[in-house]
Amino acid sequence: MTTNEPTKLGEVLRAAREARFIDLARVERDTKIRSHYLSALERGDYRELPGSVYAKGFLRNYGLYLGLDPEYLIDLYRLEQGGAAADRPQAPVPPQPIAARARALVITPGRLAALTLTVLVAAFAVYLATEFVTFARTPDLRIIDPAGDLAAYPDLVYLIRGSTEPNSTITVDGLGENPTTTADAHGAFSVQVTLVPGANVITLVASDPLTGRNSAAVRRTITVVSSEPSVPPGGVAIDQPADGSTVSGPVTVAGTAAPGVQLSVTAVLVAGPSPSFRVVSLTGREISVPPFTPAAPPPLAITATPAGVVSGQLSLPLGTWDLSIGASGAGATVTRRVVVAPAPGLHGSLAVVGAPSYLEIDEDGQPKTGISGRNADPGLTVELSATARLRIRVGNAVAVKLTINGLPLGPMGVSGAVVEWEVTRL
Repeated sequence: MTTNEPTKLGEVLRAAREARFIDLARVERDTKIRSHYLSALERGDYRELPGSVYAKGFLRNYGLYLGLDPEYLIDLYRLEQGGAAADRPQAPVPPQPIAARARALVITPGRLAALTLTVLVAAFAVYLATEFVTFARTPDLRIIDPAGDLAAYPDLVYLIRGSTEPNSTITVDGLGENPTTTADAHGAFSVQVTLVPGANVITLVASDPLTGRNSAAVRRTITVVSSEPSVPPGGVAIDQPADGSTVSGPVTVAGTAAPGVQLSVTAVLVAGPSPSFRVVSLTGREISVPPFTPAAPPPLAITATPAGVVSGQLSLPLGTWDLSIGASGAGATVTRRVVVAPAPGLHGSLAVVGAPSYLEIDEDGQPKTGISGRNADPGLTVELSATARLRIRVGNAVAVKLTINGLPLGPMGVSGAVVEWEVTRL
């Protein structure tokens, strides 16, 4: 009976490795077996190996790494060696005399010095671990006042209070004027913000000067309610968004109108987004970002409250948009131009489509836990997030599609191609 399956040990190992798109240098890094010995196994040149016992150990580790049966590989090795690799019996070890009694522990200057050195090394290791945890963790940010969103606030100023890491800088976003403040030595802070009638969506972020890391964003919505509407019946006054403003995320529409007035917010695309990042291949060739024309969302309907408050949010894709805001069927229309930009950093997703692919993903130099260095099946979607740099290496480029900062990049290459891209923030 004939078969197309490889029967020689070297062919079996090489075929299994190439089926996973892995080179010998990668195997050496992962298994700690020198590529010189790996190459010798795949060529069947067993004279290059340090000995039969080592050869079997290499085969056992290499087989487990490739997903092969180690015992089958060792059997092939023995057959090709003609039985010479079989274990030889060892000479019996002569019995050793039993000591009459254990020696008493004697503390000498040398032992004392060794013990002191051991304690110092252990203390230094604990110190390094503590410093690593300190620098790796994300700063905490808690907003104490207001404890939650405020639905009916009567004033146009508010004092926000909270706590974070000592001496951190707290930035405010989402208002016409966005102040900053610094936490004290205990981490407490307060910052006064100026509000406008309607919904004020306030975003706060703390930056720890010790680690250089930012906290997760914390948001509060404060809705300012006047006792009377500030516009005549049928009129509309829009406070947000400001004309020509740049936002990241949903656009807040806020203002005043006659109670019960139905408003419609329509978005028209003025210009598509420009890339905020650069893509370079492993060979140094720059990868062009395909042009992208986003579709406008459906109009947003807002009804003024009995107090005359207008408040709503419209989710827009990246780009420059003209918003038309007016009462349905009558009245003047207010126009605001806004630019929707990506959030700071690099954000996006990787999707495996149609076929499996090997993946390596580094975010700011850190491998993606549970994903990087493995084969991925179709249907997998991976969220990407980095401050300045993404490195993506794939083993079947046609099956991997990327979207970075809202811009789809499409497949990374052709079927079976091994491709590596580096994405950096402009």
